[in-house]
Amino acid sequence: MTAEPATPDAEPPDRTATLAAAPGALPLLGHAWQLRFRPLRFLDSLCGQADLVALRLGPVPGYLVNHPRLVHELLVVRHQEFTKSGSPLWETVRVLVGNGLGTSEGETHLRQRRTLQPLFHPHRMEHYARIMTAVAEERSAAWRGGQPLRVDREMYRIAATALTRCLYSVRLPDDAVHEITTHLPVAFAGVGKRAALPVGWLHALPTRENRAYTTAVRRLHALVTQLVDGRRQDPTPSPDLLTALLAARDEHTGQPLSEQQIHDEVMTLLLAGTDTTAALLSWTLHLLGAHPDVNRRLNTELRRELGDKPPTLEDLPRLGLLRRVVAETLRLYPPAWLTPRRAATGARLGGHRIPEGAYVFYSPYALHHAPGHHPRPDRFDPDRPEGELSYTGTGHAFLPYGAGPHKCIGNAFSLAQVHLALATILPRWRLRPEPSYTVRPRAFTTLSPGPLPMRAEQRAR
Repeated sequence: MTAEPATPDAEPPDRTATLAAAPGALPLLGHAWQLRFRPLRFLDSLCGQADLVALRLGPVPGYLVNHPRLVHELLVVRHQEFTKSGSPLWETVRVLVGNGLGTSEGETHLRQRRTLQPLFHPHRMEHYARIMTAVAEERSAAWRGGQPLRVDREMYRIAATALTRCLYSVRLPDDAVHEITTHLPVAFAGVGKRAALPVGWLHALPTRENRAYTTAVRRLHALVTQLVDGRRQDPTPSPDLLTALLAARDEHTGQPLSEQQIHDEVMTLLLAGTDTTAALLSWTLHLLGAHPDVNRRLNTELRRELGDKPPTLEDLPRLGLLRRVVAETLRLYPPAWLTPRRAATGARLGGHRIPEGAYVFYSPYALHHAPGHHPRPDRFDPDRPEGELSYTGTGHAFLPYGAGPHKCIGNAFSLAQVHLALATILPRWRLRPEPSYTVRPRAFTTLSPGPLPMRAEQRAR
């Protein structure tokens, strides 16, 4: 059995996309084994094959979108023809977070997005930024010079603590923060495993892993309920995210969000805003440790622009090298490395008709490592031409946060947190890699470095 071909469109666009079948399909499994167990190597192997690469995922046809022009068509021009519904990843996420902004579609999604957009207005970002800096200061102050440090765990705690304080400005007890940082990774990993192997009875077995997932999900829902109830019962005006959510009104009905909708949106924010931010922070510190010349240049910039004061949102436009380092890290290791869609009836892409129900993937990782768009793609080079790493560019060869109606609503929030955390930590600490440890990317729900041991050395003030 071969991958089902796309049919050339009767009314092609200016240029019909090239189409090729991916080699190496296994009996019954097709390319599902490569995509599950060797995903980055598999994506790299398909990079130059064609604009659109046909895959076979068991009995279901699939396609990898390999050209920026087609990504724009998929995410912007024809987004209504390619849905999240029916994809194992998004269906598994929906079970966990409900029908929040990350999983909703169509008019519901558009209405939710317009309702939630004010939560990330620039005037609110100033309040969030102060929290982000304070959390990074508090956590890094507990480090001990010369001691080994699990950077991945520290960044997860910084990301989760900052997000929960932005949600609920009343300081949470340490045990509540500990529960969130304990259960979120378990829930996130469980989502990935259930999406990769969507066999319901298998995940219902009373194994230790399944019980841990069930416990994590139950506790996270309880903690979110606790957060929302706590904010409702506190009449003190606050600029936090929960206050804004409770005050939000549907633009058509003028009604507040329902209890369930608020719960779903908070769950979505926690799930989407912690793991990806922690992964980006960890990858950036890893790359700076591996490139001491860039690290020295960045430290010089931070000392020149900040002196001894903590960073603020207003400082970030002057920290050009910091922003380029983070952008280049996102190019090399985009946390959202592969995203699926499902073709609706009559879907077309690149002048080809796509069979109904086919999986269509776009991979920021694959696009970011294509030599035709990014010369020397495997090299860490924060001095790349400015347009190559533009978040607002129209070429779509750099899209760590997606594009179109479903582009990440919190990308400015996430970038601010990463920039401020790094600008707080790096002038005080030099993080050196452990020579005996090799970092191996883990491409699962997010692209992370996995365990990241480093050695913290305090800089002279």
